[in-house]
Amino acid sequence: MRFILTSVCSFLCLLLLSNCSGGLFSSRVPIKLEEAWATDNTLRTPESALFDPSRNIIYVTNINQNNSSKKDGDGFISKLNPEGQIDELYWVSGLNDPKGMALHNNVLYVADIDEIVAISTQSGAVLGRYTAENAKFLNDVAVDENGNVYVTDSAEERIYLLRNGRVSNWMKNTGGDRPNGIYLDGNRMIVGFNGEVRLLDPETQKWSDWTKGIKSADGIAEVDGGYLVSNWNGEVYFVNEEGKNWLILNTVDKGINAADISYSDRLGLLFVPTFKDNRVVAYRLNR
Repeated sequence: MRFILTSVCSFLCLLLLSNCSGGLFSSRVPIKLEEAWATDNTLRTPESALFDPSRNIIYVTNINQNNSSKKDGDGFISKLNPEGQIDELYWVSGLNDPKGMALHNNVLYVADIDEIVAISTQSGAVLGRYTAENAKFLNDVAVDENGNVYVTDSAEERIYLLRNGRVSNWMKNTGGDRPNGIYLDGNRMIVGFNGEVRLLDPETQKWSDWTKGIKSADGIAEVDGGYLVSNWNGEVYFVNEEGKNWLILNTVDKGINAADISYSDRLGLLFVPTFKDNRVVAYRLNR
């Protein structure tokens, strides 16, 4: 009788594992990264990299001297070509600590401590500086199809909204945690926190859990079949729609950060600003 029970249990375990091949018990990584190029190290604390398909260039925010406690005016934005060469190091200067960016209708919106800076992508001219009242650490930016600009404030645990030239405190409390990366995906927002990434319904402002275990979740980028999420300390994860995540890049031991990433479907490249390492590294996705 004991032999029969043991055999049955062994069979059931094997059957369960075979049915979960690609599920909970699968160790197969859906995506692998292959380095395509890296810039030289003339960038200065690059925080965010974003491809502009209209102009076939990559914008990079440079914090330079990281000092969010005061406005030092030494921050700037660089332009790279798709091969990773720096076309213009100081394309836009006179910023403070520029971080996340988003594009809409030839305007680049940049988070800069307590201001949302609007920049013409055609000329590089600053079109406006919009102060977010009581903001202390504006971090990442997302724009919807109507031109509404959402910006996280990591210090004050808020999300601000720039609409029709006015900034409002759209979400006054993000739930007791510091929001960082923000990404608009249809009728939902994806927001990164320290240790988890959560989903937000913009209509009801209600949260739902999505994926956990990603420290200092920073950049969020959509790719075919899921999303890429960076951990500022030097990791990138692939996350599927159900919220299961796989670590696909780890440069923590090398002291190389992975800040506000973005992905270009046209180029097939993931852009990783390395912050203290002063470079942007581009990776191809292999499945």
